[in-house]
Amino acid sequence: MISNEDIIKLQLVKGMGRKTLSKILNYIDIKDIELNNFFEIIKYIEKLGVKNTKMDLEKIEEEAEVIINLCRKHKIKIISIFDEEYPDKLRIIEDKPIILYVDGNEKLLKHSNSIAIVGTRKPSEKGYEISSIFAERLAEEHCCVVSGFASGCDEAAHKGCLAAKGATIAVIPSGHRTIPKGNNLMYNMILINGGAVISELPPNAKPEKHTFIDRNRIIAALSDGVIVIEGGKGGGTSHTVKFAINYDKPVAYTTNIPAIYDVEKNLIENEIVIIDNFEKLVNFKNKSFEKVLDKAL
Repeated sequence: MISNEDIIKLQLVKGMGRKTLSKILNYIDIKDIELNNFFEIIKYIEKLGVKNTKMDLEKIEEEAEVIINLCRKHKIKIISIFDEEYPDKLRIIEDKPIILYVDGNEKLLKHSNSIAIVGTRKPSEKGYEISSIFAERLAEEHCCVVSGFASGCDEAAHKGCLAAKGATIAVIPSGHRTIPKGNNLMYNMILINGGAVISELPPNAKPEKHTFIDRNRIIAALSDGVIVIEGGKGGGTSHTVKFAINYDKPVAYTTNIPAIYDVEKNLIENEIVIIDNFEKLVNFKNKSFEKVLDKAL
């Protein structure tokens, strides 16, 4: 089996996209091809005829060593698609993360009932309060709250969950060591309360425009259902909703969303789930869990 260290090196090969690498690793795994080191892996990939890649092996070795040392220093776990700890909810999607970097409780990745709470970075006062209260109530129901660690609705969701001493997963669009300093307190509170901060990017990676969208697919896939607090057309929230629909995950809205939100056509055809009280919130959580359980069975 290819080691996590070698997978990290493969991700550093310029021109080697995530989907291409995933297919190559899957092929090697299915064929049970024994490759003992990075050099053998590279030679095999070259035999497969993979084009448009640029390999500066010395630079790759150096960059990989930096990443691995950072993970060791800051106790960030490296979990690949070949590891038992890798969550099945991510394993079944086509565009799965090949590596997850996890700070905190990695067992949460396989939590039996997780709900994502998402929304705009600039919510109304009511929206911020709803996000926090819903997260707190879900935590009381022993539900893991998943969100994106951004300001606004995400921040409120994490804080609400923490207020109830619940466990929350923050999916970040950068490496763990490049988050804004203003987020350090919440980061530490998440870990203290048994939560986790996860990323598919190495600790020293800075966020880019596309990494925010990539982050949203992980939020949608890792959750059993998605609740939209407030969001606008074309924003990050809309990407999370689209991913959730693609992954056949239930999506719910709060009362003030339909008038301002460009709801997807297939959501309209299947009736929009509106949550305006705790009973409906708990019902949504339970039905989301039942739907995922039925699919698994």
